Amino acid sequence: EQQALESLPKRTAFIFFPNGVSLPPEKDPQHEDWFWFPKGEGRNYEFRTSQTALNPYREDISIISGLSHPQNRNSGDAHVNPTGFLTSKDIVKGKTTFNSISIDQVISSFQEGKTQLASMPLSTVGGVGNISRTYTLSFDKDGKGIPAWSNLKSIYERMYVASSPAVKARLQEKSHLLNEIYRDAKDLRRNLGQEDQATLDEYLASIAELEKKVANDKLWADKGAQSTPPEINLEIEFTDVENYIRTMYDLMYFAFKSDITRVATYQLASEGGTAPTNNLSKRIGMAKDLHQLSHSAAKDENGFKDWGLWDQFVAQQFAYFVKRLKDTKEGDGSLLDRCLILQGAATSRVHDNTNFPLILAGGKKLGHKAGQFVTYDENKHCLSNLFVRIANAMDVPIDAFGDSTGVSMSELFA
Repeated sequence: EQQALESLPKRTAFIFFPNGVSLPPEKDPQHEDWFWFPKGEGRNYEFRTSQTALNPYREDISIISGLSHPQNRNSGDAHVNPTGFLTSKDIVKGKTTFNSISIDQVISSFQEGKTQLASMPLSTVGGVGNISRTYTLSFDKDGKGIPAWSNLKSIYERMYVASSPAVKARLQEKSHLLNEIYRDAKDLRRNLGQEDQATLDEYLASIAELEKKVANDKLWADKGAQSTPPEINLEIEFTDVENYIRTMYDLMYFAFKSDITRVATYQLASEGGTAPTNNLSKRIGMAKDLHQLSHSAAKDENGFKDWGLWDQFVAQQFAYFVKRLKDTKEGDGSLLDRCLILQGAATSRVHDNTNFPLILAGGKKLGHKAGQFVTYDENKHCLSNLFVRIANAMDVPIDAFGDSTGVSMSELFA
């Protein structure tokens, strides 16, 4: 029995929301209710109004204050820094071309071949965006953005490829197409100069990566190993905000439960005022868009409360995900006990790239000492130390990542 328990998969997810959180100053009348961080400390903490949806799960989560990426604070545009949320790389607007590898991809490289999908990079917008306004949290070993998936139907198809003859047929077509590309490239190479040959080699390297992915998809399609696909409404656009976000969480839940993947990222919305997701708050009935909520908080009479209501909405969706995982029995505990989920933003107050608002949920069977509010000294600790510990909990044998300093984070991990 012990052997069976030890063979149960370990999973991790990283969830991001933009522009920081409502943090009214102590003298502000809205402080008591709408300050994002809880009252108290250690195990004697109390959520304020914006986070009360998480109350039923307080023994399964840690609230973390005082962590950020010291290396990544000099962008010249604070909405650029969040591109480094899962990498910690210093990203300077107009100067930095590539990011570095994100922690989810470090972890997923150790899971390769064990699951149908090495990772699930999700975002509400989808695609890559650019280095100064990213639409993905995931970056490959060369620091290039991995296009995030946003279309619910196509995510479902990727997950349940074995049960869809149409998808199998498409995979066959892709294989033929890649073979043709290789044949054409060989012919082309004979007539190219040295520099152009190098460009062609780079192109072929990316085709080789794609070929590996198609081969992997075909392998799992042929195995037909997935459980029966769940009945789920996928006819939802992201403009139907709550249903869309919850369906994203549902897909992550099913992927973890059926061991389709063990690593996922989800970007709820993107930084700054120009992203397609900037209007999410308006679509749930709020008067201001996300960017305005963060910028006008200190200027309007109820500004911090308005922003806090968005924080409350984000917490309610997160609680929905945590509940699904907790309500699912697995082995000697729940699915949540073997999932480590980090949710947070890459700013505290808008444009302040210190003291990220962070919640670590689940993972009790992975060594997470949950049920507390932990405050770190920003001068001695950084978020990359936590990334190393999450990776270690996932059996990834690294002792450094990004700007980590080797601190053990023993407050949070056994």
